[in-house]
Amino acid sequence: MKITLNGKIGEHLVTFESDLGHGAAHWQDNKPLSNTSYHIELEINDFFEWGKNITLAEKHNCSINLIDNHIVFNAKVISCEEQGLLVLSLGKDIIFIEASHSCDIGSYVSFFTTPDNVMLHPIEL
Repeated sequence: MKITLNGKIGEHLVTFESDLGHGAAHWQDNKPLSNTSYHIELEINDFFEWGKNITLAEKHNCSINLIDNHIVFNAKVISCEEQGLLVLSLGKDIIFIEASHSCDIGSYVSFFTTPDNVMLHPIEL
């Protein structure tokens, strides 16, 4: 995913923009440079419980938004593995999350977590 860093929040948290929206996350590399574009891998370290912090999405699109100190994702389910591992399409990228149970392939889910549970790993292309 390609992002542009907007600034820092505290020691390791950064704000960013992408084609899918905006958010905040934990930066996993050297000091980030504001107003600089990076290709990143996005990792989410949280457990999602249906009806609590993950639901079926009303909108069938992919997005990232920062709302009330939570980063909210909308993504498409492309695979449901055993024990609630969901493989999701977030735009052109693939992410993995753990959930309390699986759901239908092809459905869209909306889920949220705090920015400190979202890691941005810069990668070289």
